[in-house]
Amino acid sequence: MIVSIAATLTVSSVAGLVALRLRLPGGLIVWALAAAAALHLTVAGLEPLPGAFRTAAQILIGISIGTEITRSPLRAVYDVRGALAVEMAAVALLCAGAGLLLARLTALDPRTALFALAPGGASDMAVAAVWFGLDAALVAGFQVVRQLLVFVVVPFVLGRPPRST
Repeated sequence: MIVSIAATLTVSSVAGLVALRLRLPGGLIVWALAAAAALHLTVAGLEPLPGAFRTAAQILIGISIGTEITRSPLRAVYDVRGALAVEMAAVALLCAGAGLLLARLTALDPRTALFALAPGGASDMAVAAVWFGLDAALVAGFQVVRQLLVFVVVPFVLGRPPRST
């Protein structure tokens, strides 16, 4: 267990810090998550981290996000609330439809497919999947692939090179 913990923390930390240093899009979390997944897919016998690590990570992510909330973005959201509501409903319906289609075309459980394709961050959707007793690793994997595609495709669509987060 100690080897699994040490290897996972080391590989993920290095990947996250390299991503930060190279100013790769997606920030620390996407690259650390991808490195942990790659490690556990390629090295036999590694165990998942104990639940206490997941709990601590969720608390730290919550603290980190919470401390960045200010009134200014909330005022901006209020100013465009109508358009935002329409956009959020459209994205939610599109993602729900895609999730249900994915479940119908594959052996995936419909709830897992919905979480896998839901709009949100990899960590957020994985945490939600845990709460609902779904396959959090699969959900996170789908979310990371989606985010990486966004980081690669959107800059080209907008006609600008990617910038650091």
